[in-house]
Amino acid sequence: MKTFLIAYAGTFTSLLIADAIWLGLVAKTFYRDQLGDMMLPSPNLTIAALFYVFFAGAVVLLAVLPGLKSGSFTIALVYGAVLGLAAYGTYDITNLATLKGWPLTMSIVDMTWGTFVTAFSASCGYFLARSLAGTAS
Repeated sequence: MKTFLIAYAGTFTSLLIADAIWLGLVAKTFYRDQLGDMMLPSPNLTIAALFYVFFAGAVVLLAVLPGLKSGSFTIALVYGAVLGLAAYGTYDITNLATLKGWPLTMSIVDMTWGTFVTAFSASCGYFLARSLAGTAS
């Protein structure tokens, strides 16, 4: 349980910080430009918090812990990337298939970001757990 909690802390924190930088600085106007009136004037922070809490747990369970068990950073990184592509891809591809006017460019950028940020946060969770919990090297 200690390893899970340490991995969760590293994964959650890095996911939150990276997404804050992405959404607040790097792609600040990108999503609004792509989605226009479909976007709320401001995000629902309660729902967003639920996503981060749930998704960080899934990243730990499906990417970080397998990496720690095998002693392989690469496993955590690759499993994180696959999970990110699957999760963000499910959202974006479903929207492309079902919503009128959903922009392809936004889906491509969002899926790329989801793949990267999930791999990154899985890596951070892996390294924090390995160093603080004394888990596999």
